[in-house]
Amino acid sequence: MEFSSVGGYQLLALLLFTSWWLGAWQGIDEALFHLTNEWLRHPSWAYLVARANQRWVDGAIALTMGLLVLQHARQTHRGERHYLLLLILLMAGSFSLQVALGKLLPVERPSPTLVHEMALRVTTLVPDLHTKDASSGSFPSDHGIGFLTFALFACYRFERRQLVWLLPLLAVLATPRLLSGAHWLSDILCGALPLTLLVAAWLFHTPLLGWCYRALDLLPWPKTQVQ
Repeated sequence: MEFSSVGGYQLLALLLFTSWWLGAWQGIDEALFHLTNEWLRHPSWAYLVARANQRWVDGAIALTMGLLVLQHARQTHRGERHYLLLLILLMAGSFSLQVALGKLLPVERPSPTLVHEMALRVTTLVPDLHTKDASSGSFPSDHGIGFLTFALFACYRFERRQLVWLLPLLAVLATPRLLSGAHWLSDILCGALPLTLLVAAWLFHTPLLGWCYRALDLLPWPKTQVQ
């Protein structure tokens, strides 16, 4: 067990959440929201943000992330393919667990578009599109949890040359909820990220991953040697 990594990740998660709880991110949150909300005055930009926040776009991105993992599995030897396919199940389970834990946090935080009554909203600016620009419970960001969970598994399983373009792409794809005002920045950095750091600590730096692998290996799949 890598106690230094486990402790370090948990400490960072605690510091991020505590810094938000004490109000350290309020100024940053407000400044970023007001900046990006002003951009919505440009009709073409508002339309682009509305398009990016449609549910089918979320589904397409999720499918693309799954296909990236499968493509990576195809390029490796058979045992590694099996291992990566099992990791897809673990990734889905990790996401579900983080979302469930997020719901248990004693936090009630509405989106900035609900806090600021005069805020520009893409649902009003582009009424023809069914999009998301508000949530009564924005903390932590489920959207951010999804992207960060995929980034976590990519960092531990993908090659470094792939991460050079993949991680910046994920950062861009994760921004639509911020641009529409559905989430504050700290919903991601102080809500979703700490949960992902806890998963990283316990799944990749303790025997937990091996135990999960052995449990999933009981499924009727071609058996391979545990990595």
